Amino acid sequence: MKLTMRGLLGLSLGLVGVVAQAQFSLFAAETTTGSLGGNTALYGGIQQYNFATTGGAAVAGPGVDASLLHDPAGLRASGNSLYVGNRWGNQAGQGSVQEFTFDGTSLSFGQDITGNGLQRTHGLDVNPITGELVAVNAFSGGASRFSAPGFTANGVWNGGDWRDVIFSADGTKAYVTELNTTIRVIDVASGTSSTFGVAGANAMHQMAWNNGSLYVTGFNSSSVHRVDLDANGNPISSSVVANPTAAIGIAFSLDGQEMFVSGHTSNTIFRYLNNNGVWDANGSIATGHNMGYLATVDAVPEPGTMMLLGLGGLAVLRRRRK
Repeated sequence: MKLTMRGLLGLSLGLVGVVAQAQFSLFAAETTTGSLGGNTALYGGIQQYNFATTGGAAVAGPGVDASLLHDPAGLRASGNSLYVGNRWGNQAGQGSVQEFTFDGTSLSFGQDITGNGLQRTHGLDVNPITGELVAVNAFSGGASRFSAPGFTANGVWNGGDWRDVIFSADGTKAYVTELNTTIRVIDVASGTSSTFGVAGANAMHQMAWNNGSLYVTGFNSSSVHRVDLDANGNPISSSVVANPTAAIGIAFSLDGQEMFVSGHTSNTIFRYLNNNGVWDANGSIATGHNMGYLATVDAVPEPGTMMLLGLGGLAVLRRRRK
């Protein structure tokens, strides 16, 4: 049998079609409420839901078993990597970050990141410009910094009871939620900071970007707030856009038209669709577990992975020719 360019193209498109059945995947940390100490039986895993289209059906994926984690709370996606902030039962002196790689179907463990003050680790983010990883540590633990490449210890930002961190698109600012109504804005280069009060928020946790605005959850206030910024990236106003029960985690579909909000004690992921700037309820996902933070990842592998899939197809054809 001759291997023609048309045949190879058809095979490659077929393989791409299989991979691309899911447009994006939503990952959700199972985070039992309270301080669990060393009771690892209560430590959760990561749930996975795949979506073919924005607003479409949620199809459960493999996720990550609890035995491979250490009480996950924080999640953040960067490219095809998923970073997990582990609370370790909210025990003093214990915390870590794990990196996983997503191939379009499942997550593969990459590395553990420990030390440098990590304890009771919650939210985290990777600077889109420098590659620096920053993870916040609850109960007055501030934030631990790890420089790229290799994620080597790079000092800490001292602070109070922080819950999440997210960088600006240009990497010059980091936004931190304090466990009250305050977002702290840190100048990355100088370390100086300013604060902004989010009206009506109580016990803020995860943040996410959408259409140039910063969205943040309020756990005790069961609210989601949109924070608008000026041209310099400074918060100037806020408004309540949704009221999901016990809101803690937040993420958006890749096109920004669907908002997912996890309920910490409601065991639910709430879904909302953007209707000309108004977020309309779009059903929910019953998770069966207390939830933590969320992250969405493109379900189509990067070009290198696609090439490997094509090479795999070539190998199959060669075996058939023998």
